[in-house]
Amino acid sequence: MKRPRIVMLLRLLVFGQAAMFLTYFGLYAINTADRLDFLVVEMLHGRRGPQGVVSLFLLIGTWLVLGLMSVVVGVALRRSHTWAWSAALILEGAMLGLALEAYFNRRANALMYSAMAVAAVVVFMLNLRETQTFYRAHDELLGAIRDRDKWWRDHG
Repeated sequence: MKRPRIVMLLRLLVFGQAAMFLTYFGLYAINTADRLDFLVVEMLHGRRGPQGVVSLFLLIGTWLVLGLMSVVVGVALRRSHTWAWSAALILEGAMLGLALEAYFNRRANALMYSAMAVAAVVVFMLNLRETQTFYRAHDELLGAIRDRDKWWRDHG
């Protein structure tokens, strides 16, 4: 089955999203490394609780996990795995949920808005008929191959 152009564009967006998330991770990690000694000193003197440091490391870890998962999903979309469509939709749902949480807590910035925009575009592309048909056809093809292999094992 020939790959639709929209599927190729979808893969590029997911890999671009991975690069964006890993860049966010790098920026937050560099920024935190510069301020970590200040945060620890303030925590030791009792001026700041550990929750600020913990939430900062959770934020950094979230960007890392989203970046790595985007790479995995991008590779799966590239290889036309049947589960890639579902995994991409779950990943985009998680990203949109995080972006909405940041928006409603008034912590969203330009980076978050750009991540939200890319995630919305990817969700719309995943729900196009061409994309769904492409991944569903691969699922049916793999099912037919499994049935054939099972028949050969049983009767061969």
